[in-house]
Amino acid sequence: MSDLQKLLLMLFLKAAPEDMPYSVQKTAQIAMAYLFSGIIVLQTTLNPENILVGLLLGFFVQFGFLYIILKALNRNSRFMQSFFAILGVGLFFNIMSWPVFSIMADELSNDELKASMSLLFLMLISWEVLVKAHIFRHALDMKMFSALALSFSLFFISVALSQLLLPV
Repeated sequence: MSDLQKLLLMLFLKAAPEDMPYSVQKTAQIAMAYLFSGIIVLQTTLNPENILVGLLLGFFVQFGFLYIILKALNRNSRFMQSFFAILGVGLFFNIMSWPVFSIMADELSNDELKASMSLLFLMLISWEVLVKAHIFRHALDMKMFSALALSFSLFFISVALSQLLLPV
């Protein structure tokens, strides 16, 4: 089964981080794809001068958060596969959210369509929080409730730092 198929299964909670490759090269490749997809998505939401900062902020918040949590719980050896999983699902969520952001940023879109896209975006965020909780649950051998708390923490830290560092 390919890494892509495993990532797709992870979106439906049918695969876990331990199913991902333990490879610096493959993690670097998925990181590049994730960063590229982030550029595409952020073009619809940020000023051009803030795209690079927003992209790097999101990347390093996830990197740092995962590294600190795994280190604190003495699970350092799980970093590579877990980071691959986080970036891989992040890549898919970027791709899925891009049309939503494009429609919401389009001044010609009517309010009814934008309201529908807002609801769809909320559903995508909820799904992403759930999938990342699934990753944390497996990587840290913890109950889903605790993993959800970590996933929500990652989400809120990312949003708070974006609001502080990236003026709209």
